[in-house]
Amino acid sequence: MLNKSTFSIIIIVISLLTISPTDNLVADEFGSVHVSYIREVSNQLFLSDFQIGSEETIRDLDGHGTALGFLFGNKGYKFFQLDMGYSTTSYKGTIEDGVNVAFSPQANSGFDTLSTSKDILYEFDLNFKNPYIAISYTNWELVTKNDYLYVSTIGVGLIFQEAKGEVIIKSTGGVEIAKAHYESGTQMFYSTGWSYNYDFLFVSLLFRNVTSPILIISKCNTLAVGEDACNKIKAATGNRNATTQLFNGGVLTLGVMF
Repeated sequence: MLNKSTFSIIIIVISLLTISPTDNLVADEFGSVHVSYIREVSNQLFLSDFQIGSEETIRDLDGHGTALGFLFGNKGYKFFQLDMGYSTTSYKGTIEDGVNVAFSPQANSGFDTLSTSKDILYEFDLNFKNPYIAISYTNWELVTKNDYLYVSTIGVGLIFQEAKGEVIIKSTGGVEIAKAHYESGTQMFYSTGWSYNYDFLFVSLLFRNVTSPILIISKCNTLAVGEDACNKIKAATGNRNATTQLFNGGVLTLGVMF
């Protein structure tokens, strides 16, 4: 079953592909403004950051916000755009995944069963505030070639991120292995995608490469997993997104022009 974020992407892409590239395209004059609603699209945190073998991710499924954009320097359909916005994202839930770490509980600690564990649980309860500023170059004259829709917008920006909450790592039997949180601040991002104007409506779908917040391992249960395992887990402190994926999220923007 499609989640709301995936469904939104499909609807926007279909709309962009079915509208004639030359219909109702107007590059507005200097000083034009859009006020918009932001829908964060499946922004991800990567469990590979924890360095204990996981290749899973957790996605934000309920990110919302608002944006204000200014268009300037237009030449025909081409112009620059300055955007400022604010959104919130959250990561809540439990992910079960396998481990590549040998647990060696300390003798007489009562945690002997952990030495045979093959799976662990990541319990997420994180909230992020994401004010940002960005500048992009846009061509509203959408171009298709060989049935491909070329990207029309490229941009760069900064997110002034604030993170709250923590991640608890447990055995499937409920034994707490470690705790972690994220230390955020100013994160840089690059984006590319499509922006479109239809009369007074503004639509944008951008995919982003965002510098991840810094992972901090705040606690490790040495009695339960042993010093070697704890040293490996603690070594994850400072990690920023070990994935090879180019884009780790996106933003769908819907608004009106003034």
